[in-house]
Amino acid sequence: MELLIHGEDLFDRNSCNDLFLSRKGLPFLSLYSTAKILIFAIIKELIIMIVIKKNGHRENWSDQKIKNAVLKSAERAKIILTDDELQNICINTTSIIKQTFPNKNEFEVVEIHNAVMEALIVVNKNVYNEYRAYRNYKERFQKSFLNAYNFANKVITMGDKENANKDSSLNSTKQILIASGIMKELMKNFELNPEWIEAHDEGKIHIHDLAERFLNAHNCNLFDMKSLLLAGLVLNGIQYSVLGGVQSAFNVASDIVLSASAQQYGGFTVSYVDELFAPYAEKTYNKAVKFFMEQGLNEEMAGKLANSTTIREIEQGVQAFETKLNTVSNSLGQTPFVTISFGLDTSKWGQQISKVILETRLKGLGKTNVTAIFPKLIFLHREEINGNENSPNYFLKKLGVKCSAIHLYPDWLSGDSGFQKEVYDECGRMVSPMGCRAFLGKWYHPQTGKLVIEGRGNIGAVTLNLPMYALEADGDVEKFYNLVDQYTDMVFEIHLNAYERIGKSKGSSNPLFWCEGGAWMSVGYDEPIAPVLEGFTASLGFIGLEETCQALFQKPLKDCIQFGEELVQYLWNRTMDYKEKYGKLFTLYSTPAESLIERFQKINREKYGVIENVTNRGYMTNSFHQGVWQQLIAPEKMLLEKGMHDIAQGGRITYCEWPYNVDLATLEQNINFAMKLGLYHGINVESSTCLVCGERGEFEVCPKCGSNSVTSVNRCCGYLSFSKVKGDSRYNEGKKEEIRERVDHI
Repeated sequence: MELLIHGEDLFDRNSCNDLFLSRKGLPFLSLYSTAKILIFAIIKELIIMIVIKKNGHRENWSDQKIKNAVLKSAERAKIILTDDELQNICINTTSIIKQTFPNKNEFEVVEIHNAVMEALIVVNKNVYNEYRAYRNYKERFQKSFLNAYNFANKVITMGDKENANKDSSLNSTKQILIASGIMKELMKNFELNPEWIEAHDEGKIHIHDLAERFLNAHNCNLFDMKSLLLAGLVLNGIQYSVLGGVQSAFNVASDIVLSASAQQYGGFTVSYVDELFAPYAEKTYNKAVKFFMEQGLNEEMAGKLANSTTIREIEQGVQAFETKLNTVSNSLGQTPFVTISFGLDTSKWGQQISKVILETRLKGLGKTNVTAIFPKLIFLHREEINGNENSPNYFLKKLGVKCSAIHLYPDWLSGDSGFQKEVYDECGRMVSPMGCRAFLGKWYHPQTGKLVIEGRGNIGAVTLNLPMYALEADGDVEKFYNLVDQYTDMVFEIHLNAYERIGKSKGSSNPLFWCEGGAWMSVGYDEPIAPVLEGFTASLGFIGLEETCQALFQKPLKDCIQFGEELVQYLWNRTMDYKEKYGKLFTLYSTPAESLIERFQKINREKYGVIENVTNRGYMTNSFHQGVWQQLIAPEKMLLEKGMHDIAQGGRITYCEWPYNVDLATLEQNINFAMKLGLYHGINVESSTCLVCGERGEFEVCPKCGSNSVTSVNRCCGYLSFSKVKGDSRYNEGKKEEIRERVDHI
C-alpha cells in the first residue's frame, strides 16, 4: 500500500500487455491501468480520508467533487479530458496529499486545492491555469461585493462624475450606477482573462464600458430609422401603424430612440433626417390641401394654408423631439447619446426640416433658452449642394454657422475631400459618425454586394495608454514600439472574445435593432445575433499623443508631427493586419476619453512621479489633439492634425476653440478651410446662461445680475455636456482643469 500511495508502481509497466482488448467494439483500459485503479480503490476503502470544509463541517473524501471542479476548469479552457485523465488526476491528488501530510487523515480544502493543482499541471497546463485562476473565486466574490458596496455608498453620498450627461443626484440614476458597479466587478473578476484585467487595472490599457460588457450589449450604431418607420414596428407590445404625417413621425422616432438606445451603450445616430422626414411632411401637406379644399377653399388658398400647417407641424415635431431627448432619461439613467445628420436634401420639405432644426437650436430650451445638449447636430457638407453661394442649400449653411457660433453645434462633416468624398462618389451618401466621433468603414452586403452604411455599429473599444509606454521606454523608441505591440496584441484578443460573447445574445435583447429593422439584417427574437455582427467594427483606441512626444523627445506634438503620423499609421497597419488575419472589421479609434484622461494620468503620475509636460497636469490630452494650452491659430491647428485625422478612420474629429458668438464671417472662413481639408470638424465655445435673468455669453458669474445660478455648456469630448448646472459642475477634476486651460484659436 505504501508503495502505491507514494506514487510507486506495484507493477512494472513494461511487463504488462498494454494492448487494448475489445469486446463489441468498445475499448478497455490497459491491464496496467486497470490494475492500478483497482488496487487504489481498495486502498482508499481501507484508509478513511476526511475533508474539513471552510465552515468547519467534516465530510468524507469525494473523487467526484475533484472531477467536477476540474471539468469546470476544462470547460472554461475549452479542453476535453478523458475519463482516464480524470481518474489519474484523482489518484495523483491523493498520492500528493498523502506524501505531503503522511501522518494526517483530515485535510483542509486549501490543502486539497494545492494538491489538485500539482496533479493538473502535468496533465494539461491550460486546465491548470483556469483552475488556478478560479480556485479562490469565493474570496474574489467577497472582494467584488465589498468593492461594489463601497462604490454604492459613494454614489449615494457623493454622486458620480464619470459621465457628465448622467445626473447622479436622481435616485433612478443612482440605481443604474450601482447596478453598473456590480456588473463591472463581475466582469473583472469572473468573466474576462485575469491578464487583461490586470493590464486594465494597472492602466496599461482601458477596457471601455466593462459593466455593459457583462450584458453582452453592443456599443454605438448608425440606426436604420427609415426601414423601421416604413415597415411599422412593435414597441412594448404595441403595433404601430404606418405613419400618416410629419409630427407623428417625429414623435414615434423619439420613442424609438429612447427605447433602442437603452439596450446598448455609446452613441446612437439617425442619419439624413431631412431626407428621412421629408416624405411625411409631404403627406401632411397633401392631407391638409385636401382638407381645406373640402372646406370650400380654392386650390391656391388651400395650398397656402396647407404649407403653413405643414411648417407648424414640422416645428412642433422638432421641438418635441429635442425637448424629449434633453429632459427624459432612458432606462440607463441618462439622456440618450443621440446624433442626427442633415443638410444635403434639396427638396422643399427636406430644406424646411433642416431649417427648422437649426432655428429650434438657435432658440434654446426653456424660458432662459439654455443650449440643448442632444441631439448632436451634424451638418453634411458638399460644395455643390450647400458649400458656396450658388448652391441650393447655402442658406442652410449660413444658418448653421450662426448656430455653431452660439450653441457649438452643428459639427461639420466634409464630403469634399478624402474618405467621405470617396464614399459619396460611390453611392451618393456620406457616412455619419456613430455618436460623437466613431466612423464605419466600407463594407459590402454579403448577398447583394452593395455598400452598407446604415444599420451597422461597433461592439466596443479598448484604449492604449501611450504615455505610459513612452515613460517605461525612457527614450528608447524601439522599446516603446515593443510595448505598443504587446498591448495591441492583447486588445485584439479582448475584441475576439467580445465578438464571441455578444454574438450569443438573442434578438430579443434589443428587438427594435436586431429584429424590427434597425440593423442591416434581422434575426428572430430567439435567434443569436452573430450573423448581424459581420458588419460591426471593434476599435483599437489611443490617447495622449501629446504627452507621448514629451516623454520620448521632450518636445510637444506640434514639433513631432512626423513621428505622430508614423505612430498613428503604425497602429492602423497593425489593425489592418489583425483585420485580415481574423476576418473581423477591426478599426483605429481616436479615443475621446471623458473620464479616462484623468484616470490614466493619475496612474502614470503615481508610477513615474510628476514630470513636466507629461504628468504635471491633472489630465491627459485626447487622442492626436494638440495640447489645449498650445497657442495656435485655427488653420495651423487643423493642418497639424489633418494627417493623423485622415489615418484614424475608425474615429476622429478636430476642434478649434472660439469666443462666444464669434464673428460669423471669420468662423465661416475657417469652416470652409476645414471642409477643403476633408475634416470632421467641431466648434468649441462656452455657452453660459443665467437662470435668473436669462443673460447669455461666456461667464461663471452673470455679468448682468451677479447671480451664481449659471448653467454652462461645453464640449466635453465629442459631445456637449453641462460643465455647470445651477453653478454645480458635473465634470471630474481632470476634465475641469482641461477646460480651464483651453485657449482660443483665433
